[in-house]
Amino acid sequence: MAADITATVTKTGSVTTSDAQLRSVSLVAGSTAALLIVRAGGPAGRTVCTVKAATRRTVKLDHLADGRCPGGIHATIAGNAAKATLVYV
Repeated sequence: MAADITATVTKTGSVTTSDAQLRSVSLVAGSTAALLIVRAGGPAGRTVCTVKAATRRTVKLDHLADGRCPGGIHATIAGNAAKATLVYV
């Protein structure tokens, strides 16, 4: 079994371009509310999950029902000083 990979996201873009299985997502909001949209296969791909966090709060999603990401993982993040952590294999 492959080891988990942890990626920190602070700007919109590709996390990986390889097929992946998303295991968990954590979103930390800064001085404004934050939004994270994770898609499979690129910026126009299938939405895997959407996470919202209120100002200075943290939201974590574990054990995603369908975290399959053929073609890679793309993350769109918004919010002042927002930071997301994605764990995948």
